[in-house]
Amino acid sequence: MNDEQALIKRALAFGDSEAFSALVKMHQGKIRAFLVRLSRNYDVADDLAQETFISAYRKLAGYTGKGSFQAWLFKIAYNNFVHYRRSAKRRSEVGEQYAVHIEVLHERYETLSSEQYDLEKAMRQLNEQESASISLCHSFGHSHREAADILQLPLGTVKSSILRGKARLREILVLQAAMEQAS
Repeated sequence: MNDEQALIKRALAFGDSEAFSALVKMHQGKIRAFLVRLSRNYDVADDLAQETFISAYRKLAGYTGKGSFQAWLFKIAYNNFVHYRRSAKRRSEVGEQYAVHIEVLHERYETLSSEQYDLEKAMRQLNEQESASISLCHSFGHSHREAADILQLPLGTVKSSILRGKARLREILVLQAAMEQAS
């Protein structure tokens, strides 16, 4: 039994909040990064990550152990994001705030190389399904099957989203490079 499984067992059997807190610390970085990519807003991502872990704590008894615990958390995070996005009031907030946040994006990513920054900028131009599929499989190491389960999409749709998204990323990055060379 690994550390994660032992923590899950302690949290389930004894309601051990310290064990659950350790699980949060293990996974919060990846969950937050995923939500930042989807929401394109750090504050929203923080709120959604917090909601994700509150929901996970409440639903912990429903975790069956089928699949990874991390994939289960990503599914909750994605569902929270979808619920957030459907809110008309919030949707307009995101649009207004995105214009402001794009300006501070570079400051937040100051530790990234210029190539990583360009990739993050390009990822923001993909649609939600492409961005989520690529992020789950290539950034966070989930299989296509796990990504399909997390996103509640058919496996073929996830694979197609990844192919389309990668093709769009190539186009965007080539265009960005050409524009930089022309300047």
